[in-house]
Amino acid sequence: MNKNYIWSLPSRVFHWGFVLLIIIAFLSADKDTILIHTISGYLLVIALLFRFSWGVFGPKYSKFRDFPLGIKRAKDFAKNILNPKEEFLGHNPMASYVMLAILIVVAIIIFTGTLAYGSQEAKGFFSFLVKDKVYKHIHEFFANFLYLLIFLHLCGIFIDRVLHKENQTLKSIFNGFKYSKEKENIKLNIFQKLFAFLFLIIFFSFLIYLIVDKTNPFIY
Repeated sequence: MNKNYIWSLPSRVFHWGFVLLIIIAFLSADKDTILIHTISGYLLVIALLFRFSWGVFGPKYSKFRDFPLGIKRAKDFAKNILNPKEEFLGHNPMASYVMLAILIVVAIIIFTGTLAYGSQEAKGFFSFLVKDKVYKHIHEFFANFLYLLIFLHLCGIFIDRVLHKENQTLKSIFNGFKYSKEKENIKLNIFQKLFAFLFLIIFFSFLIYLIVDKTNPFIY
């Protein structure tokens, strides 16, 4: 088995930052902590912008074009999902679809959340909306759908852990290294490094802005 570096530091930072923000949003989904919930939602916008951009400009295996998508590939993978010999260095077909679904659903959750926030709290960009719980219901529906996608994601990790323990897929999202019969290592170019660093600055600058400026149009 070869030790392959496939998940760059920016990819790993995004992954765990994304997870943390979703957890914070989930735990703060209450009227008393609506401010924290709203801030975490807006920070997820920055995270999504980075990931969608990284899917175009990032290194191999992070690019969307490197995802093994396609109905035939998904069917073949599903048929052989219990085959210990079936392995992918990057995302497998099912993981690719689930990941894309998570990104899209989170984007919908954020948008419906801003609608619900404007309608229920009369604040933010949609403060002009008439008070109506329909936006809140739609927001909660997609939030619940996200939990299902996360569950599927965790199931995939569990199956991979059982059938392909030697690949150390779970550890790879911490250290970036995955073991495989293949031999390949990704390397960031200077543009990718600067691009990731720029987004990191934007993220923390936006966080400070949301907290410090009590007149910002996103929350007030």
